Amino acid sequence: MKKASAKRIPKEILDLIREQLARTGFHESVGTGRWSFIHGLQRALKEFVKNTPALDPQLSLSYPQGPSEDLLRRAFNLKSPPGATLSLRNLLSLFATQNLLDWNGLINERFADKYRNLLDADADEVAETDPVKGMDSNMESFATKIADVLLEKLSKREMDLIKEQLDDEKSSDRDTSIEGLDVPSQNDPSKPEFPPRPFYEPRFPASQTFQIEVPGFTNVWVKDESTNPTGTHKARMAWEVLIKAKRYNIKEVSIISSGSAAAAIQHFFNLFKVNTRLKVLMDHRISSTIKESLRQMGCEVYETDLSNQSLTGKEIKELTNNKEGIDITYREILDRYNDNYYDWLSYEVLNENPGYCFVPFGTGDLYINILIIAEREFNNRIYKHDPRFLGDIQTISHCNFMGATTRDANSRMDKLFSYYLPSLDDYQFYINSLIQNQRIGNLSGILDVDENFVSEALEIAKKHNIRCEPSGIAGLALLLQMRDELPGDEKMLIINTGSTIYPPGN
Repeated sequence: MKKASAKRIPKEILDLIREQLARTGFHESVGTGRWSFIHGLQRALKEFVKNTPALDPQLSLSYPQGPSEDLLRRAFNLKSPPGATLSLRNLLSLFATQNLLDWNGLINERFADKYRNLLDADADEVAETDPVKGMDSNMESFATKIADVLLEKLSKREMDLIKEQLDDEKSSDRDTSIEGLDVPSQNDPSKPEFPPRPFYEPRFPASQTFQIEVPGFTNVWVKDESTNPTGTHKARMAWEVLIKAKRYNIKEVSIISSGSAAAAIQHFFNLFKVNTRLKVLMDHRISSTIKESLRQMGCEVYETDLSNQSLTGKEIKELTNNKEGIDITYREILDRYNDNYYDWLSYEVLNENPGYCFVPFGTGDLYINILIIAEREFNNRIYKHDPRFLGDIQTISHCNFMGATTRDANSRMDKLFSYYLPSLDDYQFYINSLIQNQRIGNLSGILDVDENFVSEALEIAKKHNIRCEPSGIAGLALLLQMRDELPGDEKMLIINTGSTIYPPGN
C-alpha cells in the first residue's frame, strides 16, 4: 500500500477558493490579515458539505463538520507537514467551482499546461481495468480520509503505530506469527483463530445460532455470543486488541468502558501474560462492584463524569494518566478500516441469510462492522468473495439491519446508552448511502427501544436458557416492539451480545 501524498495548493486555485468564499459572505466576519480568511473558509466549507446534496458521499462522510482549521493551514503551507491530501484537494476544488469540478477536473480544464504534474491517477480508470486494484484504491482512500480527520489529534506514538501498520500492510505475504500467540490465518475458515489456543478451541462459526419461539413469528433465530470468553461479543474485539498490543509492543492502552470491553481485554492480557497496561475510564455512576472487579483483574480504573462533555482521545489519555501509549475508545488507531474487531463475527451473521437482523447498538462497532463487510461482499461479487462468506449476496442486499439502542440515561439497557457518540452522524450518513445504493434493505436504521418490551424479551430468553442482560437482548426487544409492522414468516436473526462474566471472587 502506497502512502498517500499531500500536494500543495497553487496560488491560482487558492484565488478561486477565496473568490467563492467572498460570494458566501463568511469572509466578512474575520480579520484583515493575509491568512485571516481561513476561519471563515472553515465555516463556509461546513455549510457547503451540509447543504450540497449531490456532493460525493465519501467527502460528506469524511468532513461532516468541514475540515479543521489545522488541516486548512497545512493545505496552504502554513503549518508542518504542509500540503493537502486527495480528499481535501477534491473538497476545496468542488467548493471553488460550486460542485462542478474536483481536483483533476479543475486542473485539466483550467491549468493543464502549468500544473499537469499535480494530477492524481484516475481511480475509476484503475477500477475498470483491474477490479482488484480498484477496490484496494478505494480502501486506501477511505483510510486516508480517516487520517485527515484524526491527524491533528494524534500523539507521536499513535502516528508511529499507524505508520507501522501501513508498512505491515504493504506486504501481501505478511507473517501472521506473533510471539506467544497462535494466529493461524487472516481469513481461512478452515483455520479459525477464535477463541484462541491454547486456552480454547478455535472454531468457525465461533458461537451457535438456533431457532427460538416468539409469539407472532415463525422463523426467529438467535446468534448467541454469551458463550464467548468473559460472556460477551467483546471477547472478539479483545482478541484483536491483544494481537495488536503484542505485534506493536504497545505499553499502555486507554479506553472508555462500562465494564464488558475492559473485562474482556484484561482477561486476554492476563491469559497471555502481556505487559500492556489497560487504563479504563468509567463514569462515576457505574457500580462500584464492577469497578472493583476490574481492579482485581488488573485494570487501572479512573473515574469521571462522562455526561459533562464529549472527550477526545487526547483527553481520555490525560484523564487516565497515559503517557506512553494510545487510546482505542474510538478504535481508529488499532482498526483503521473499522472492519477488524468483528470481521469473523460479521461473516457468521451474514452467512445466516436473514431478512431482518437485529443488533444491539451501543458504540455501534458491531453494527457498523457488519454493514462494512456486507458492502464489501456486495462489491466482491464481481471478483471473488472472502472465503469466510458463505451467504447469498442478493439476500443480504435486501436484508434490513436494525440497530437497537436507547437514549434514556436510566434505561435498563445501560450498556447501550452513551452521553456522547461522536461518530453517530457519520454512521447515519453511511447507512443512508448503503440504502440509496441498494447494498442493504431500505428499512435499515438505528432505532430506540421502548423499555416496555425489555421484560418480555428477557422472559423469552430465559425460557430458551439464553444467558443475557437487557442490553445484550435488546434486539429481541426491538423485534417485539415492531411485531405489528413485520412479516411473521420471514427469517429474523437476533444477535444476543451476552452478559459479562467477571472472575470468581471479584
